[in-house]
Amino acid sequence: MAMQKRNDQKVTSHVHAKAQCEWDKLIIVTKQCPPFPKPILIKLTSKQLLQVLSLNAWGVGNMPQDVTS
Repeated sequence: MAMQKRNDQKVTSHVHAKAQCEWDKLIIVTKQCPPFPKPILIKLTSKQLLQVLSLNAWGVGNMPQDVTS
């Protein structure tokens, strides 16, 4: 059991070292990449948004005349 525990510890430390090395490489590659462009944000006031959605007020839409509730 002592030999198995020692082997498990070796494997664990080897995997940890390899993962750390890969992580360091990933950080270097990430720093070399150009930054993503920032998205263009479109700002609408509440009134404009309501007009686009054909709503007179929040939750109240235009109902055709032949529709019954």
